[in-house]
Amino acid sequence: MDHKLFKRERWNRILELVNERDFLSIDEMKKLLNVSEITIRRDMKELNDRALVQKVYGGIKKIDSNPPEAQFAQRRMSHANEKALIAKLTIEFVEDGDTIFIDASSTTFEFAKVCREKRNNLHVVTSSLVTALELIKNPTNTVTLIGGIIRADNMSVIGTTAEKMVEDLNVEKAFISCRTFEPDEGTFETNPSESVIKRKMADNSNKVYLLVDSSKLFKKATFLTVPVEKINAVITDGKVDELINVLPKKVKVVHGV
Repeated sequence: MDHKLFKRERWNRILELVNERDFLSIDEMKKLLNVSEITIRRDMKELNDRALVQKVYGGIKKIDSNPPEAQFAQRRMSHANEKALIAKLTIEFVEDGDTIFIDASSTTFEFAKVCREKRNNLHVVTSSLVTALELIKNPTNTVTLIGGIIRADNMSVIGTTAEKMVEDLNVEKAFISCRTFEPDEGTFETNPSESVIKRKMADNSNKVYLLVDSSKLFKKATFLTVPVEKINAVITDGKVDELINVLPKKVKVVHGV
């Protein structure tokens, strides 16, 4: 079994247990997961650093509240391997010096991390607080954070001010994700302002790249956001044959395993 996948499954089990019991000791985790104390202590540190648990004497405890950082970290862990793969595939569509939109999603955040490492002199407009903070770690980048109301659970900026700002900007490429994607219609969202912002990003870009893991494919949500006719490429991890059969011929499907 892949080591990273095993670790992800172990973390998910730890989170399930600590949510059930409120506190887990090091000895309990060693017995329940059948791993060494060194491994447990490493897991404890990484989960604590991601604000998913609180490390205490002798073990870990459930976090009393659910701050925005923890909510976003939990979303990042969902289908994490798929999102990392999609990010690596998507970087091939970015060149040094590009001017781009990046939306506020956990998938495009993984893509932003790769951009920070692999590309320079990017001009990025984003509605994501965490993406903006990630990209400015590379001092060659210029980052414009869209202004408006902060949506805490998504670490994003929404509202009429944000929508107006996006409407007045034009870029070469937009990199977006979605809540769901129905390939004969387009992308869908559940938040109306997020939907408007992503639609305007697509409208004001020369090319649109959709980053979407296979768990979101062939599903609908409340708000149709970006019609499939606006999309130039779909970057995903699976269901490739089904996508090719339904998508317009002009839409490129990029995938990995």
